[in-house]
Amino acid sequence: MQSLEKLVDQFPDTPWKILLKADILRRGIRLNEDIQEAGEISCLTGLSTKFESLVSHFSPPPSQFHFVDDETTVDIKIDERSPYEIRARDGKYRLSCGANDFGEVRFTKRPSYMDKRTSDGTPCAEYLVQRGPSCLSVSPVDFCAYFRTGDYCRYCFFAPMMEYRLQRNNARPIPNYHMVAEAVDIACREDVKLRELKLNGGALYNVAREARYIKQCLETILNRIDAPEEVTVFAQALKKEDQQDLKALGATNVLFDLEVWDERLYPELVPGKAKTVGRATWLKRLQDAVDVFGRGHVGTNFVAGIECAPKPGFLSRDEAIRSYSEGFEYLIERGIVPWFTIWTTNPVMQFEVDDPPPTAFFLKLGSTIHELLEKYDVYPDLGFPEMGGDPPTLGLYCYYCYSMQFTRDYPRLINRKQTATSPPA
Repeated sequence: MQSLEKLVDQFPDTPWKILLKADILRRGIRLNEDIQEAGEISCLTGLSTKFESLVSHFSPPPSQFHFVDDETTVDIKIDERSPYEIRARDGKYRLSCGANDFGEVRFTKRPSYMDKRTSDGTPCAEYLVQRGPSCLSVSPVDFCAYFRTGDYCRYCFFAPMMEYRLQRNNARPIPNYHMVAEAVDIACREDVKLRELKLNGGALYNVAREARYIKQCLETILNRIDAPEEVTVFAQALKKEDQQDLKALGATNVLFDLEVWDERLYPELVPGKAKTVGRATWLKRLQDAVDVFGRGHVGTNFVAGIECAPKPGFLSRDEAIRSYSEGFEYLIERGIVPWFTIWTTNPVMQFEVDDPPPTAFFLKLGSTIHELLEKYDVYPDLGFPEMGGDPPTLGLYCYYCYSMQFTRDYPRLINRKQTATSPPA
């Protein structure tokens, strides 16, 4: 608890729940029998859980949990060293850290469509990932070409998991979009009131071909169902004409994840993206996307912390914070919304488990983004006319979908009335 008490002192203006969430994202949740049992009746809402279920010998735990008092949603990353634990008590689940009780939490209920099959006999769960109660994600491209040539992003464990899935299940790298659309239709008719559709996954050296697959997938789905409020496309940085095609088909948001800001380290840490598109072109296409989709509808993600891993030639933590701060301002003043995922290591990566920086590093970056979004008056474009309320729309700041990050919690938690869960004394 000393680490949490220190964070409260270091960031007195940051809502307590953000401090707690950031620390959980950094340190993980300890595995126990209660959380394993919860996984059997909960929705598997994340790609990581879906892939891990292929190689593990036990039922995967839930991908995320929700604080009952304010619906703050947190990704679950299992780490046996974590001080955090979720236990069942009297039919309810509670989060604790040692003797400290941080309140009741819940999990998204397992939807009935997960036990349904499409007309070709494939389980719907093979095609769909559910991030929030009204959001579905599908993959127009279900593998990463960069892994096969050694050009995968150096922090990534999705690429080898995708490859393993292809080899074990004989999965198609380009899914049958008619079956994908059928799975989405089944989910909508069963128990999902769809408000946002996300297209996400995979990468190809031929970005024009990747764009073509994305457009085919989106068109096939929207020919089958009523158009949802939001359609978000995650992809490599696409050409402006492809962006315009996506908007004409019904896309409302695009996310071209740059992943690494530092220009010198960019080709070392994301070699595939550096070879295929390149950093300068990536930034140009992000700005093009603001012209096409508007402010508040274009975003880019970073894997924060990897640039200051203790490796020769990498940045110090102070240098990384300065570099990111400059990058965040460059993007936000141009109408591009940045955020970041907290970097943690995994067995695939050539890094040590203690390489990522402490929680305070990430909270400093989060505060910087929040202050810049206020400075350039971007929050109204994201659905927040004022601080302290949940956004009326989903889009880039859906706190259910992006439970692996905490920057989206600033506008909804700042000025909100203090809940029963309180920081340590």
